[in-house]
Order: sequence, then structure tokens, then C-alpha cells
Amino acid sequence: MNGRRAAALVTTLVVVVAAVAVLAVWRPWDPVPDALRDAARTVAAEPGVVAARVTGYEVTQRDAKDGDAARAEIDVVLDDALSPAEAADTAARADRALAAVQVAGVSTLSRTTTVRAGDPSGSGDLETYPLTAWVGEDGDASAVADAFVLRRAGATTVSGASAEAADGDALVRLAQVAAEHEIAASLRTAGAGVQYDASGRVPEPDAARLAVDVAGRPGVTSVVVHAGYPDDSVAADGDALTLQVGLDGPTASPKGADVARWLDDPSHAVGDAPLAYTLTEPGYATSVDGWVAAAAPPEPAEHAVPLPAGVDPWPADAGAPDCTGEDLRVTLGAPDAAAGSRYLAVRAENVSGRPCALDGVPDLVFRDADGDRQDVTLVPSAPGVVPARLVVPAGGRALATVQWRAMSTANDPGVTTTVEVMAVPGAEPVTLTPAESLDVLDGAEVRVGPWAQGAEGWS
Repeated sequence: MNGRRAAALVTTLVVVVAAVAVLAVWRPWDPVPDALRDAARTVAAEPGVVAARVTGYEVTQRDAKDGDAARAEIDVVLDDALSPAEAADTAARADRALAAVQVAGVSTLSRTTTVRAGDPSGSGDLETYPLTAWVGEDGDASAVADAFVLRRAGATTVSGASAEAADGDALVRLAQVAAEHEIAASLRTAGAGVQYDASGRVPEPDAARLAVDVAGRPGVTSVVVHAGYPDDSVAADGDALTLQVGLDGPTASPKGADVARWLDDPSHAVGDAPLAYTLTEPGYATSVDGWVAAAAPPEPAEHAVPLPAGVDPWPADAGAPDCTGEDLRVTLGAPDAAAGSRYLAVRAENVSGRPCALDGVPDLVFRDADGDRQDVTLVPSAPGVVPARLVVPAGGRALATVQWRAMSTANDPGVTTTVEVMAVPGAEPVTLTPAESLDVLDGAEVRVGPWAQGAEGWS
């Protein structure tokens, strides 16, 4: 090789090496800043940390003057053998180190620090860990400690405040540990045959045990414990729980009757607070409501519909005339659904230009697609709730709640397509078409509430 060729080769190698160096820094396909990547490497070297990596980075707002805003997502994998306290401390230290990162040109860097532990399954983007928890925005890692507590107690998987148990007995153990450590955890068995929806509250082990025992009865397919009484049919207090039991056949079948008798047995009482239950058959065609150990709460005292907190009541005006049908523009809200129930709001806007008073319950007629009146029974919205005189200001909107149990339409297409509303006695009925057909069928029982003061965002 002559000197000229050698010099050319060296020049070429220098150019190639320089290009490689440039490519190693530029990485246009990988937007993660080096400062953040370096911080993740430093965190990964900390005791108790198995790995740390930046899984996402995005500039959310460009600002050449004051600096950009960006968001980063970081995964920190901890040693599964750490104690709950050690895990929380390690996660908090890792989060603080990541929070201290300064990225050139970025004035505001928000982050999500996800903590994982255990042997992962899958690979790449589909890789999952048996434990996942998050450090709070303020650096609070208590949720990490809680997740490790549940993992130590035998949870097969933990994701935030939710944990899965291998079977019913394991679920009861998790409930006991959660109660001991005051962890508001939602629990479920593998396959979700039994679920305890904590709704931000600490589970009650005795209620978890009852749910597991009910799940073992013939004909039971699922059991869910959740906060609140069914259909808000009684005034619920902070300790209220409901047991929702799914059956594989009709509620009136021998197996359904056996489950109801078993729940009614006084020996199955749980705690001091009444525990409601609802039995449902497939498709929610029928349901049976009752009280565990036949211990129903006392009937509430008569009261008007309460206003949401922070809402001032409309002024009372003894001289205001009663509203007439012509004074009101009646409309329907959008149908809603939750836990096997359906909801609808009937609204009445005072268009008279002066205050007028409502005192009663709207009369409703449900009609199918052929215009035929359906066989529907109207009942009060809840025990103890009674109408009260309501003076609606000019332009104000009153509302009345409508609620019914979900009904199966598989073999009965006779759903409701229009609703006739008589807002006040003697008014001309107003025919309204809901935003979608309602699964109110012949034989339905519909709860209708009295007129109440409407509030923004409240239905």
C-alpha cells in the first residue's frame, strides 16, 4: 500500500469514527436526554435496585424563552427480597435522584416513577411483573411499602392498591393483613370469582370471609363486595357494604332460594353495620335484595332530597304560585348505568319569567316502539325521601331522578323508546325521546324521585 492510499484510508477511518461518535450522541430515534439516562444508570447501581430505565420521554410544551416542559416515565425494578420499609426507602431515594435531574432547555420536568419487583413474565413491551406500584408526585413511597406488604402476605400479583389471591382462603388472609396495616386495597381471586372493591377503604376480613363462603354455595358464579347500599335505597353510612351475588340461573330457582336462605341465617352476621345483598341471575333479568342475617337497618326518618355539599338552596318564597305545565320546559338527561342499575334524570326548567313552586313527583308513562304503554310500576326513589315545596327561580332547573334495574332484552325487544312526562298534576303530558332506548320492559319497577333543586354536574 502506497503512502497516498494509506493516508486516504486513515482519513476515511477518521470520518467513519467521527460519524459513529456523532451518531452515538445525536440518536434522533431516541429522544431521552443523556442527563436523564445517566441518572437512571446511577439509580440502577444503588443497593436494592435491580434495574432502572427511562421508558418514555416527551416534550409537552415548547417555550424558547422560559424553557420547555417535558414528561418522563421511569421504571425502577427493586429486589423482591426487600422488606416493605426498605422498598419504600429505596424507591423514595431513587425518585429523589430522578427529580434532581437538570435537562438542558427544560425548565419543568414531570415524571412518573413506576416501581416493579419479582420475576417478570413475557418480554419487551409485554413484560409484566408480579408487583407494580407508583411513587406519588410529592415523592411519597408509602404505596410501595403497601404493595410489598401485600406481596409478602401471599398476593400473586399486586398493582397499585389492587391485589390478586390464588384462592378464597388466600384472599381472606390478604384482607386480614390489609386491615392490620390499614391498607385500602381492592382484592380478587384468580378468575375474579370473588372480588372485594375497597373503594378507598380498608377491607373488613369478616366480610371477605363471608364473600368467599357464599362463592362456594351451589349455583353461585361470582361475588362482589363493594361500598354503599344497593340502589341507594337507604341512607348509607361510612360502614355500609353490599354483597352482589351472581347466579348461574334464575333467582327463583331452588339454588337461588337456598343462597338467600343461607344469607338470611342469623349465624352469618358480619360486624355491627347492616350488610345488604343482591342476588342476580344472568343478564340481570331479575334480582332479589335482602340483608345478611336478616338484619335490616331501621327505616330512615322522612326527609327531602339533600343537596350536594357546597350548594346553596334556592330562596323559599311563600308567595310564589304553583308551577303549571306551561311554566316548565321538560327534558331528559343522558341515561347512565352502574353495577346493574340504570339512571335517568328528568329536568324541568322554569321558563315563566318568575319564580314558581313544585311540590311532588313527576308522573311518567313508558312507551315502546309501537307507542303502546308498558306495564311499569312506579315506586318512591328511596325509603324516607318525600317531596318538599321547591321554589324554582326564573331560569332555574329542577330535576327528578329515575332508576331501575338492568333488564335482559335478549328475548324481549319491547324496550322503551319514548317517555311521557306530566311534570305537575293537570299538565299536558310531554312526550320525550331519550338519547338511547331504555331497557325498561313490561313488569319493571321504576324508582322516581321527587322534584329537587338541580345543581351543576349533579344528576
